[in-house]
Amino acid sequence: MRVSTQEFYQSSLYSLLNQQSTLNNLSQQLSTGNALINPTSDPVGNAQVLDLNTKIANLGSYQQSNTYAQQGLSMSSSTLQTVGTLMNQVQQLAVQMNNATVNSNDLQNAVTTMQGNLQQLVQLANTQDANGTYIYGGSNAQTPPFQLQSDGTVQYTGDSSQKNLQIGPGLTTSVSQAGNEIFMNVPAGNGTFTVTASGSNYQIPATPGATATDVGNTTMGPGSVLNQATADSQFVANNVQYDVSISNSTSSGLTYTVSSGIGAVSGWSSASSVGIVVSGTYTPGQSINIPGTLNGSLFMTVSTNGQPASGQTAQFTLAAAKPQSIFQTFSNLIDAFTGSSGSPGANTRRAQDISKALANLNQFQTTLLSTQAQIGSNIQQAQSVQSLNASLTQQFQTDQGNIADVSYPQVITQFQESSTALQAAQKAFVQVQGLSLFQYL
Repeated sequence: MRVSTQEFYQSSLYSLLNQQSTLNNLSQQLSTGNALINPTSDPVGNAQVLDLNTKIANLGSYQQSNTYAQQGLSMSSSTLQTVGTLMNQVQQLAVQMNNATVNSNDLQNAVTTMQGNLQQLVQLANTQDANGTYIYGGSNAQTPPFQLQSDGTVQYTGDSSQKNLQIGPGLTTSVSQAGNEIFMNVPAGNGTFTVTASGSNYQIPATPGATATDVGNTTMGPGSVLNQATADSQFVANNVQYDVSISNSTSSGLTYTVSSGIGAVSGWSSASSVGIVVSGTYTPGQSINIPGTLNGSLFMTVSTNGQPASGQTAQFTLAAAKPQSIFQTFSNLIDAFTGSSGSPGANTRRAQDISKALANLNQFQTTLLSTQAQIGSNIQQAQSVQSLNASLTQQFQTDQGNIADVSYPQVITQFQESSTALQAAQKAFVQVQGLSLFQYL
């Protein structure tokens, strides 16, 4: 077989270039630590590395969202803890003012304190995160969601939406709470029904010579439910309300009567009465157990204290609990403390108003604890997912290293072998290139 000089040179050059390319590739692997310098050398490995890079990047994005979520949830939890502390202080103040011995100075100081507490509560409800976002404003998070009006009322300008962030593949968590659900829509009373006293309970009788001592001192507590299903049926489904009358008659003594009615409450009386459901002799301090209908099963009970003056009747309405803002409860306490002190009528009215406010505060505390429990659960979930994402990231990085990282002993050996082979080929090419028949003539 004849080999021309041109073919010899081309074949030798091709071999030298291939060996040089291999040596350069091995040199780059040693300098970078990456075994996949040339994508065409291992298409499958390169595809796997690209897929792992995408997964690692996604997990990194989830971890950033997770960190932000935990920061937001922790801030909300801390804020609500401060709100809870404020609620305890307000409850203590209300109990202190529910005393017939307090004077006008005590009440005025309590009013000033409650006005400051109301302002503090509005500030807490308008808490902002590090980015200036109002955490209880829903989607309207750039302006203060709670606005304190000149008349002492508070308006909510946010909405009911919650901000959610994706913290894992197919997994989202709430990072904010709607302020209206926490602060505005609090069930009043005991959560099922409210007790409202008639204003006439505290008025001096319109009889000649009547004085403030003739108004009596009857109060009624928030009550409790004995059968929730019946209570829901009566108060919610049937819109029934119950009127409790406690009378002090000169002929029959102390008695009570409970009648049920359907319709809107006007003062203390029902729009339409369906009759007496229970009645009996009244003993100051007793609890009155109430059935849904005459001779029916008992489903609620209310505690009482005091008694009407001779010849008078104290009247109370039990109706379905409606949502009430905690700000309104604060304002109600301010109104309760604003009344005069000393007279039995003023003291009894204040005691009834404080009892009602304390029941509302208890309901808000329940809402507060429920919200904090949910936030705590979300934080635990976020922490668990964060740990899982970190483990997955580490695993993907290990898999990526197994595919792309250089095995230095192996590559060094290959580099040395390739370098020796290239040097030998270069030397052989020079020697063969120098051969000529003229040397032998």
